[in-house]
Amino acid sequence: MLDKKFISLPKDVLKTGEIVEKKSRFLAFAKNVETSEEAKEFYRSIKKEHKTARHTVCAYKLQTLSHFTDDGEPSGTAGKPILDVIEKQGLVNVIVVVVRYFGGIKLGAGPLLRVYSNSASLVLKPPFALFESCQKLQAKITFAQFENLLKLASKNEIKLENIEFNENVFLTIIAPKNQDFSYLNITEKEEIFYSFKQVEDSKSL
Repeated sequence: MLDKKFISLPKDVLKTGEIVEKKSRFLAFAKNVETSEEAKEFYRSIKKEHKTARHTVCAYKLQTLSHFTDDGEPSGTAGKPILDVIEKQGLVNVIVVVVRYFGGIKLGAGPLLRVYSNSASLVLKPPFALFESCQKLQAKITFAQFENLLKLASKNEIKLENIEFNENVFLTIIAPKNQDFSYLNITEKEEIFYSFKQVEDSKSL
């Protein structure tokens, strides 16, 4: 069963950071992802961009599963420490990719584990986003209803998008599930996770 709310990184935000350890460069990237395919595509894009790097390590945590890869680093020293940081912070729907450009000096298991862990911590910093189970509605409404809906949205957590004007107004409404829109002509309805607010503490749930 999926949680009704969770904390993640804000959508469409790419967080980056760099650590240099004994001439090796560790470039870290973190972003919000919703599916394993989206996570894999992001990993592939980073690996393609940094094709000359020695290792491209990643870990991601979704609502239903988690995954990590060491990409040639000693087992347990790379992907798992990154996943541990994600889980310790209580984050969901997050991927962290760390690219290593080898500097010619081997670090050893202990230092390697710490630098991958620190790389993840570097990019998993606030602000975070609180995602809650919301309703996403497709509606066909009158102009008078649209004016009233604009007023309602200005005072509440309601997102209006994809607005089209014709004889009627066609639009998408995203709002908390307790918001009543039964008085409108709703043509489609689905449940999604959406963020209306940011938080500084990833463990604030």
